[in-house]
Amino acid sequence: MTRKIKDLISLKGKTSLVTGGAGHLGTALSEALAELGSSLIITGRNQDEGEKLTDRLSREHGVTAKFEKIDINNKDSIEKFFSKTPKLDILINNAFTWPNTVNLEETSWDDFEQTVTSGITSPFYISKKTIEIMKANEGGNIVNIGSMYGLVSPNFKIYHDKPKLGNAIAYNASKAALIQMTKYLAVYCAKWNIRVNCISPGPFPKPHTFDDKEWFSNELLSMNPLHKLGEPWHLKGALMLFTTDLGSYITGQNLSVDGGWTTW
Repeated sequence: MTRKIKDLISLKGKTSLVTGGAGHLGTALSEALAELGSSLIITGRNQDEGEKLTDRLSREHGVTAKFEKIDINNKDSIEKFFSKTPKLDILINNAFTWPNTVNLEETSWDDFEQTVTSGITSPFYISKKTIEIMKANEGGNIVNIGSMYGLVSPNFKIYHDKPKLGNAIAYNASKAALIQMTKYLAVYCAKWNIRVNCISPGPFPKPHTFDDKEWFSNELLSMNPLHKLGEPWHLKGALMLFTTDLGSYITGQNLSVDGGWTTW
């Protein structure tokens, strides 16, 4: 028996949840799922931004898309959302609360705790609630959005000792934990036909980040073999692989979309 590519990539009839789905990377992830035919639930904190995106995706791709305002750092907010969510086939754990400082010496208990809560506790709990739904639906796909810095340490020399540049320890720690949680859940959930994989991007700067820091852009370009910076659409192929039947024999994997950064 064989199946055609065009049938393997379809997500028609599926419902996807994308946390932080209207953000820098989240928008491209949401677009990809809509392009493949999936209905969408996008969560986040910015109501206007989220509703503008869901309106556009519904209009452009003919899918049902809605926005739900959720505080991923708040258990009650998550519980409230899942109390009215009867069907989910795909979960993208993408939302993240950035720390207030990248400097180790200035990082407080509360700041570290908040970042780790959004980076690993929230994805765990949202996954747990989603798995309960997927078990009843006889399967599903979970994709965690990690980072190349869940695999390697930052090379601090590229920051030229600038005090506001760097990468926070809580970010790296939570992304490393997320990659390990991916493997754990993949094994634990296999018996319910639930696949769990991870995409680790980097570097993916927001537009205009380097308008006055060309030197730093050049440092980043020198750190990966392709000498390119990531653009959000670069994640669409990896997401398609993990969420459709193209990847039906893949689980527990972490795919680095980083221009080759983590290969040397």
